[in-house]
Amino acid sequence: MKYAAILLGAVIIVAASFFAARAITVNSLTNHNSIFDAFEDVDGTWMYSDKIGAAAASSVERARVAIGGPLGLSSKEAVYFIATRDDAGEPLRSQCSYRVTGVPIDTRWWSLTLYDSVTQHYVPNAENRSSWNSISTPRTETGNWVINVGPDPQDSAWLRTQEAPDQSFELMIRVYNPSAATRAVLPIIDLPTVERVSC
Repeated sequence: MKYAAILLGAVIIVAASFFAARAITVNSLTNHNSIFDAFEDVDGTWMYSDKIGAAAASSVERARVAIGGPLGLSSKEAVYFIATRDDAGEPLRSQCSYRVTGVPIDTRWWSLTLYDSVTQHYVPNAENRSSWNSISTPRTETGNWVINVGPDPQDSAWLRTQEAPDQSFELMIRVYNPSAATRAVLPIIDLPTVERVSC
């Protein structure tokens, strides 16, 4: 009887440890902020990662991207920048309007996409648009561009935020096949400004 009680106690301790560790691991992998552990701050607005799609990424980093982030191409093909704050350091919120202004990026192709921070999915909208890219975005003669982000429709390039107020969102820039000159200075490239226009 004594040995049975000891064995039962040991089984309970092992089982409790297993489920506690599993809960901690699952929480860490599914926490929508955990994907940013692989990103480094560039300028207070944009964060950069060379781990997404990289062979050097750890198993945990790969799992976090697979669970909570966008599918990452090989780092030889694309690099990623994410903004969760505007240029003033304030979190991006669905009820506010923003102006994202950029200059030409020395790369084959780029895109700017809006994601819901909680679901990590596109924000459903009547326009069926969650992204603009280097081909579809209107540009000036110098190649500069502006994309408006917010709840109110705009005549020019525009990404709609969530309908519910005070929801967080993220902006992601994917830079596909950057030139050798761009790669040589990563992550210090001319990234877009994210200016809050109204709130």
